[in-house]
Amino acid sequence: MEKFGENRFYKPSYSQLFNKIKDIKTPIKNEILIALLDGQWHSELELIRVTKKQHGFVGAVTLGTMIHTLNHTIKNNYLQKKIVNGKLYYKISDNYVGLTRAAYRFDSNDFL
Repeated sequence: MEKFGENRFYKPSYSQLFNKIKDIKTPIKNEILIALLDGQWHSELELIRVTKKQHGFVGAVTLGTMIHTLNHTIKNNYLQKKIVNGKLYYKISDNYVGLTRAAYRFDSNDFL
């Protein structure tokens, strides 16, 4: 049993988070994350436009569901959202921008 005070602070396992991000196979989710890689706030309409170029069936409900699923799968605070003047904006949490960039630049075939 652990002594109280030894592990007082939660430290996420970045290797597990990295693998969860890297293992996303859904093309639409990948496009959303690639659009958010700059770490800036992006409007819901902008993200819908990005995904509609490849997939015509994406709307506000589909985007919201995918954002919720990504947050549930990877980490609860992975994607942030805010409402400004009645418009919804999304961004990758500052703690995970670098990790996400690394996951999308990593290709295991480069090492083989």
